[in-house]
Amino acid sequence: MIAGRTIAVLCAGLLAASSLPAQTVIVRGTVRDANTHRAIPDVSVSIPSGGVGGTTDAGGGFVLRIPDADAVPAVVFRHVSYDSTVITIAALRADGAVFLRPRIIPLTGAEITGTRRDGAAGRELPVMTATLEARDFDLRGYTNAGDLLRGDHSVQVDEEFTGRTLVSLRGGNADEVIVLSDGLRLNSGYTNEFDLALIELADVERIEILKGSNTSLYGSDAFSGVINIVPKQDRDYTLRLHQQIGSYDSGIWGVQFFRRVGRIAGSYSLRSGGMARAFADAPAALLTNSRIHHSGSVAWRMPGVPDSSRSLALTWRVADLAYVNERDNEQMDEGNSFAGLRYDGAVPLLGDLVLAAGYNGLRQSLAFHSAAAAVDRGIDENAVQTRIEKRFSPAGIDVLLSYQFAHASLDVDDHRNDPRVASAGVEATALERMQHGFVAVTKITGETGSTFFRGFDFDVSLRQDVLHDTQDDVTLHGTTATTDVFRERDWSHTLFKFAVSLQGVQDDFLLDVFLGYGNNVRVPTLFQQVQSPALFDSTRAAATLAPETNRSVEIGVALTRTIDAGAVSGWDLTAGLFQNSYENKFRAITTPGIPLTLYDHVDDARISGLEGTAGLFFWGSKVRVEFGISRYFISDRAAFPFRAEHKRTLGLRVHHAGWSVHLFHCTEGEQIGLLRRTDGGVAEVVLPASRTLDLHAGTFLNIGQLRLFLNISLRNILGDDDLVLSGLALRDRRYHLTMGIQY
Repeated sequence: MIAGRTIAVLCAGLLAASSLPAQTVIVRGTVRDANTHRAIPDVSVSIPSGGVGGTTDAGGGFVLRIPDADAVPAVVFRHVSYDSTVITIAALRADGAVFLRPRIIPLTGAEITGTRRDGAAGRELPVMTATLEARDFDLRGYTNAGDLLRGDHSVQVDEEFTGRTLVSLRGGNADEVIVLSDGLRLNSGYTNEFDLALIELADVERIEILKGSNTSLYGSDAFSGVINIVPKQDRDYTLRLHQQIGSYDSGIWGVQFFRRVGRIAGSYSLRSGGMARAFADAPAALLTNSRIHHSGSVAWRMPGVPDSSRSLALTWRVADLAYVNERDNEQMDEGNSFAGLRYDGAVPLLGDLVLAAGYNGLRQSLAFHSAAAAVDRGIDENAVQTRIEKRFSPAGIDVLLSYQFAHASLDVDDHRNDPRVASAGVEATALERMQHGFVAVTKITGETGSTFFRGFDFDVSLRQDVLHDTQDDVTLHGTTATTDVFRERDWSHTLFKFAVSLQGVQDDFLLDVFLGYGNNVRVPTLFQQVQSPALFDSTRAAATLAPETNRSVEIGVALTRTIDAGAVSGWDLTAGLFQNSYENKFRAITTPGIPLTLYDHVDDARISGLEGTAGLFFWGSKVRVEFGISRYFISDRAAFPFRAEHKRTLGLRVHHAGWSVHLFHCTEGEQIGLLRRTDGGVAEVVLPASRTLDLHAGTFLNIGQLRLFLNISLRNILGDDDLVLSGLALRDRRYHLTMGIQY
């Protein structure tokens, strides 16, 4: 009797258990790159039958809540840049580490699961581009963004005595490159240049380089190209500390903080450091540079409909630079500030828009004193900008409309006592520039019907700029200066550009070919307008420089091939041919020993060039060999002073088991500039060709929730000790050791 009751109870229990829902299983893990062991964000994590899934966070982490683990044998991991991987539930529960192998050819856009906005290149006409991702440079110990960009075959980097780092593209000048922070312009309204040493690389997600002048959306004066710096929205740490030591008694330390609370994420970075160098011809005199940077951001992913991408982001930066040159009795103090606000999302009655606004501030004081002369110059610049973008697709045509407004005010005080310069020119003035820009970019996409050249694009852009300049409270040096100093001037110009492109696609092969043509116009900067030779020579006809124009044509091709057998995993190849033709080219005139730069015109100038890159991938991108070459033909070296006509780069990158090694060799041609002598004549100055060999090695170690990282950089190993170029520090032999920890 008792046995029968026991059996009945057991059967009832089993029946009840079978009727209960299966127990929910929680699976946690981290997705990493198989070669670098770096975390991969925005990886799609799903089960084959659907219904359960998500994406990895900034630290590559994921959490799956599976109602019935027995019914879900495996999980699928997908990412645009990696091969898809399927892992069983049992393996994930035993070891949550997932390693993905990088792809040579990315997946189609339909499989991208992240929410990253289109890059700068995707919004413009086709141009040759290069993208530097954060994962490619944050372990190499670069001192600033200019040092990083130097590795591109079409980029030339100039480091000044003051520590300012300027870049130029394709043989052009530094004031022909527009630098953006997530689409907001950073260039000074004073000189139209930007110091890339102001960028904190720890805050950067990627750097996009658009090469060529066929850009309308980002400004007509981008004669050589655009550099867009995209800030990080997420971090894989809460607190990060690092210290860098190296040559010239240099030391840079920094701290970064990041925190996400719900839909709001905030970050703050502090970086401080400097260096001291002795002059070869005056060992007792030092050249010292010191900097301190503060930067931060706040981003709010706003609630809305499912999958809403509405966001509001604020970024800001404050940087101070101090420079002392004991040999030449020169010193400079400079303060830079920037704040940017961007909204992406829907607006009542208007639909989805991009609204952006920014502020730039510059405070600079320069003092030069010697037995023969004295100069004290002060600059105070304030600039605001706004941008509105609307994108829509009527009848399958992609149209982007944009209105841009900018206003810059500049106060200049230039007090000098220099008998070598005529007592003429502007001693003090207040300048203002107001600019309105209207842009329309149209992209027509179609199918060719071919089995290989499946698609084509026809792109057209139109830009109209209206500028108004005023100059008030003018005080001139002496009494011999010309009175033809402008007080009010209106400028207006229209740009038209177009491009056609073809895309060829097979399973293991991609081909992209394009042809582009356009014209650019840029008006003199505020600095150039107060530095015209006519202001120092009453025999000159006019004080105001005429606008500079440029006509450009470019042909580009890019090929990528994947190979699934053997050690070689694939290769890629890019090539471009271009020509820029200038009229009324602005030319800088400098005189040795006199801290004064004047500007006049070269009637006609041209730059034509050929650029190319080739890369080989081994063992699934574990090893990559890269070669780059550029060759430029410059008609007038005076219009493009100290620009190298050729550059060759060779790189070897190895990523294995969390270690990264990068060997980089570069050959850069001689640089020629024309300087005006104190007697009025012209002298040619030649900087010899240079060769560099750099070695970067780095690794990191995960210890629980801590990550330790270490890298060493040896710069210019082949440097010539007999070459005395104290001001061109990037040619000097250097080393840096960087250590850090993050939590």
